[in-house]
Amino acid sequence: MTAAADFTKGGAITREPVSMVDGGRMLARTLQRICGAGLFLAAFVIWLAPGTAEAEVMLFRLLLSVAAALAGLGMMLASSKPGAPEIEIDTIRRTVSLVRPDGYGVREVLTRSSFADLGAAEVSGPVVRLWDAQGVLLAVATLTDTSLRNSLINGLRDAGKLA
Repeated sequence: MTAAADFTKGGAITREPVSMVDGGRMLARTLQRICGAGLFLAAFVIWLAPGTAEAEVMLFRLLLSVAAALAGLGMMLASSKPGAPEIEIDTIRRTVSLVRPDGYGVREVLTRSSFADLGAAEVSGPVVRLWDAQGVLLAVATLTDTSLRNSLINGLRDAGKLA
């Protein structure tokens, strides 16, 4: 976990609604990997098929094998598991954001809410747990910097989320 002057990053625990936790995404990624591996393997198996050595046939095989190899690699690379989201707590703007960074420096904001929009907050030593308005655990952050921890606690108290 790293900290800056105006926000803190920590580990995040999210719980999706029940309709989204059926394993469909994992199954789709698995099928995509299998199809990608099959296409990649087919790019090499094309050359094992018997046939004539005419120029047109060889050019067709070459183009087909290159296309299958590129499509297979693309499918296998696209089926990677998305990165885990990070929690960003901005104590100046008094917002909590779940952000998913990708490998290319682009950061996708999954959810953003102000301290006032949170359902509840709990502080237990250096550990802060935040729930959204529906009662779903939004994030768990461990704050080791006491000034950041105090700033967060004061912001949550001002918003009425801590007693």
